[in-house]
Amino acid sequence: MGEKDRIFLSVEEAVSAIRIDFNLYPPQTRLFVELCGLIPAPGFRIADDPRHDGLWIFTPGRGHISRMKKITPGELGLMLLKKIAAFPPSAEVMAEICKKVFLADTGPADKCTKGKTGIWIDPGMENFRCRQCGRCCRVLDYRHEISETDYLLWKDKKRHDIIERVATISQGGKITSYAVWAEPGTRKFSDVCPWLAPADPKDKSGRQICRIHDVKPEICRQYPGSRKHAEMTGCIGFAR
Repeated sequence: MGEKDRIFLSVEEAVSAIRIDFNLYPPQTRLFVELCGLIPAPGFRIADDPRHDGLWIFTPGRGHISRMKKITPGELGLMLLKKIAAFPPSAEVMAEICKKVFLADTGPADKCTKGKTGIWIDPGMENFRCRQCGRCCRVLDYRHEISETDYLLWKDKKRHDIIERVATISQGGKITSYAVWAEPGTRKFSDVCPWLAPADPKDKSGRQICRIHDVKPEICRQYPGSRKHAEMTGCIGFAR
């Protein structure tokens, strides 16, 4: 892996990336339990016991007696986020945390963003190949992920066919956000990306193409972004 493929993050940026990961997917129970051994939480202990209704947290009580209560995976994830935000770990420990969170090669870095120490992450995309299955265009919800840059590009290219499918949200007479893909002249949104089409009607492989590939939104260009995101969203781009 070349250094150019790495993403460099300060410890603070890594905390933000972990928060996004935790909020992006359903609660990752096994991951949260594993992280309890890396994220400082003095006196706390987590037990994962499916036979007795899931997760239990043990907290310090009087003497040698611990208090025990049930905790949901979502509550545990939130507790871990609060711990690492309040007490950011060293770059070495953060690299180990990120290795588990992002299922990626990581390591401490002497210098990264703005000269701060931090970590490097390899997103693991070197073996990715789009299979043109079209699944990401059919099932992923990216409706509110359109940027002003996307919108201005379409205006500059005079792509009125695209713009008529963009719902703009304004405040004080100024556009503040964008949403896609609306049925022209309505506020009803398409269930499937309207720009998805068969690569060849005679091709029985089912390959799909994007009809606006040259100007498609940045969120589409970046997908999946990492091996973990591909796996978590059902992308088959890493299949052999």
